[in-house]
Amino acid sequence: MTEINDKDPRNLLIQHREYQRRAEALQQQISMVSLSAQDCLRAINTIEELEKEKAGSQAMVPIGSGSFIYAKLDVLDRVVVNVGAGISIEKPVDDAKEILQRRKNELEKILDKMNTTLAQLAQGMQAIEAQVAAMQQSAQSSNK
Repeated sequence: MTEINDKDPRNLLIQHREYQRRAEALQQQISMVSLSAQDCLRAINTIEELEKEKAGSQAMVPIGSGSFIYAKLDVLDRVVVNVGAGISIEKPVDDAKEILQRRKNELEKILDKMNTTLAQLAQGMQAIEAQVAAMQQSAQSSNK
């Protein structure tokens, strides 16, 4: 964060707009990272629920647009997990849950850092707003 010590209202306005632009972009990124973390949690919960089932059980599997097909659950002790770069590997259930939990934890750390940065941007905007308000008050006082 750059320090605010400019006395030109135009420069302060430019700086404020830049902070706003960065904050809006960061909020979009926070939303995407948050959705990814929720997706990991959903996958972990689904695996845990499937662990309670027996081989041969039937389940409804989503195929998109609110549509489902019936499927027979044959293999319940292995999960195919995306490990990055478009590569998926078959893993035992516990390993799959561990991979997903680590991924979720990393995403939550990233979210914490992003939220800290967002708070710093908000403080920067508030500091600019306070400086502009003080400049306006000073200008009004000197005009009297």
